[in-house]
Amino acid sequence: MIARSHSSSAALTSRLYGPVLRGIALSPRHLAFDGYVVSLTEPGAPRMPNGVECAGVARPGETVAIGGGTIKLSADQVHAGPEWNPMPAFASPHRAPGPEPMVGSLAGWGPGLTPAGDDLIAGYVAGLVLLHGRRSRAAWIAELAAARTTALSATLLRHAARGEVPEPVHTLLATGSPRDLLAFGHSSGRWWLRGMVSAGLLVDEPAPVPIRPRRSPRLEELAGAAR
Repeated sequence: MIARSHSSSAALTSRLYGPVLRGIALSPRHLAFDGYVVSLTEPGAPRMPNGVECAGVARPGETVAIGGGTIKLSADQVHAGPEWNPMPAFASPHRAPGPEPMVGSLAGWGPGLTPAGDDLIAGYVAGLVLLHGRRSRAAWIAELAAARTTALSATLLRHAARGEVPEPVHTLLATGSPRDLLAFGHSSGRWWLRGMVSAGLLVDEPAPVPIRPRRSPRLEELAGAAR
């Protein structure tokens, strides 16, 4: 089946439109290409810095390909859609960053494709970049952690070190409310928030968290409400 994605991360442009590269499906929605993991997010779900928003899914273990403007799966061929910028551009209140997380103890700690310790580190390094402009230090911490964890976590850590973050982080920085981030993933959002607060982010008191909402408000919707 041929389908057009609803959106794709601008951070994936060089891979989506570059030479064809073959990889393997780690799960129905995670595709590995030489250590880099592309996430296929469901339409309406929070967008990811390594993500393409589409209905397509893969069979775990199947050969997949990316390049030439498409992602090829055995049953689907997904064409690149409108770009979404994973780097937020909001000024948020903050203070000086706290102590750096203990990478040796936290990297890879916890269950799942993105263990809790990695999510905390990702939130911290993203905070260093987005709040303080400390890119070199963020990249150094992220690389230490990436060498100790899963391919998906390593991918997201490296994006975080460039200030490229999941959509609920954009919502947090735009509104000051952690509500949507706290509802992100099984526990990922809570650990991302802890990392960003450790990096100096000041947040409002969290509102009651709904159980697995369908999606966070899109940034376009937030901008429209503000006008």
